[in-house]
Amino acid sequence: MMAYKAQAEIISPSAGQARSFDPYDGETVRERLSSHLRREVDASFEIGPLRRYTVGFSWVTYGFRATWRENGRSVERDLILRAGPPRGIFAPYRASPEFTALGALAGSGVPVPRVYWFSDDSAAIGAPFFVCDLVPGEAPIPWTRDGGPAFDDARREGLGGQFVAALAALHRFKWEGTPAAAIGGSMDATRAAIDEVTRWEGLLAMWSPRRIPMLEIAARWLRRNAPSARRISIVHGDYRIGNFLEAEGRITAILDWELVHLGDPAEDVGWICLQAWRGRSPYMCHFFTREELRDRYALLSGIEMSLADMAYWEAFGAYKLAVMHFGAVHCFEERGFDDLRMAGMGLQIPRVLLQVESAMERAA
Repeated sequence: MMAYKAQAEIISPSAGQARSFDPYDGETVRERLSSHLRREVDASFEIGPLRRYTVGFSWVTYGFRATWRENGRSVERDLILRAGPPRGIFAPYRASPEFTALGALAGSGVPVPRVYWFSDDSAAIGAPFFVCDLVPGEAPIPWTRDGGPAFDDARREGLGGQFVAALAALHRFKWEGTPAAAIGGSMDATRAAIDEVTRWEGLLAMWSPRRIPMLEIAARWLRRNAPSARRISIVHGDYRIGNFLEAEGRITAILDWELVHLGDPAEDVGWICLQAWRGRSPYMCHFFTREELRDRYALLSGIEMSLADMAYWEAFGAYKLAVMHFGAVHCFEERGFDDLRMAGMGLQIPRVLLQVESAMERAA
């Protein structure tokens, strides 16, 4: 769920025979990507060594430099390859929703990387993938009290204002009649919340061999109290600190769109409020109080939202985050995805379930 925002390393070929998709066998991935893009784009397409980024809980991310010819001219760019590992937390992956949403949002006021190519067919490189621009910047880390580098009032105001403005621009975006209409989700305002609860209930049933009482109680409450959406918008699905890049006080790109879908825009606002993204800070995502977030978002988006709306979607977000943790354990224990961070998420399940309980109490 995090993306290309840490120190990268050059990957050397692994010894022995590579599996169909081995995240650590960068040379095989590079060769397959080169062959695919030469067929699709330009026979002269050349790719340098892949640098695998060591953060990211969902897609595998590599950086590389590529050269090709476009409109009769030579082009050289630093690019990002995002691949959905066959045994990863959200497997089986599809690249098309994220690729389509990013392409549709180009020039919309939402800072997104330019996208180039994608494939949902694992035959190309061993996993679904897409390629986009490498955007400069670093991501503030949510796992600390102050979000990494000190969030003084000036930085909170500057970055926070951009953070909310980008979300408002996303939710104002007129997706009807664009390719983004095909990204999936709910187009029924009366069912948007229920559809999302159903979706995550289904994932939990796949990922957990046992029933989880706290999550069953939460799902029933979320269904009984599901609100109607004021509008249907593109929902990012993981909009928070840690999922954008910042350079010199400016947000350069919103990242990690793998959960993008059509639905209630209040879902993104509630997700911002999760305790997981602020620790003990009183500020949502280290930026604003709930009231400040509500007021700024309404001013910029034109969507009025009550604290009760935010509390409902915060409770849903806590439920969704807990389900993700069970997915992480499942992909490590049952699917053999050798990433110890997935096992580490299993250790956090009791704490996350307590956060579900607290969010439910605030929303009730």
